[in-house]
Amino acid sequence: MKNIHVLKYKVWESTNGMFGSKGMRIPNQIKLIDDEIEIVRNLRWTDLTWSEIGSDGYSMIWLEMSVPIDLNISKGVMVDIQLINNTLYQIHISLAEDLRGIGLGTKIYRSLIDWAGHLYSGKGRRHNPIINKVWHNLKSERGVTCASNDTGDICISNKNPDLDKLIKLFKG
Repeated sequence: MKNIHVLKYKVWESTNGMFGSKGMRIPNQIKLIDDEIEIVRNLRWTDLTWSEIGSDGYSMIWLEMSVPIDLNISKGVMVDIQLINNTLYQIHISLAEDLRGIGLGTKIYRSLIDWAGHLYSGKGRRHNPIINKVWHNLKSERGVTCASNDTGDICISNKNPDLDKLIKLFKG
């Protein structure tokens, strides 16, 4: 058990000072009319697909989202995954203004949990209080197991073969 507590500290320590990395990206602002917003609102998390499009060469992986609709919203969605302690995938997300508040964020998180196997978020790193609501909503999603501790939150796909190992590591 002692090693798990040390790892929890290392997880926190490895995130300290990482914000501001030159690898972080900012979304393009896109304009949507009401009908287009409704189309995006009606997407399901299973409609979203992901591709790795690069990295900062250190710990940040840049992703691109694709959707099966005739709207080019991908440039308004920036998702980066930061590898923490060679174990946890911490998400960094930014959405264009017109894509905020319509449920797309929770769908992105849910989709990425299955794509990556899990997502982690350090509680001290959240700059937008809405993210707390997203993490709360994920706890009631089918097909995921979520856990919290003093350091952060993790949601793991029930398909992830490391589910039990990650829960044990996280709960300590």
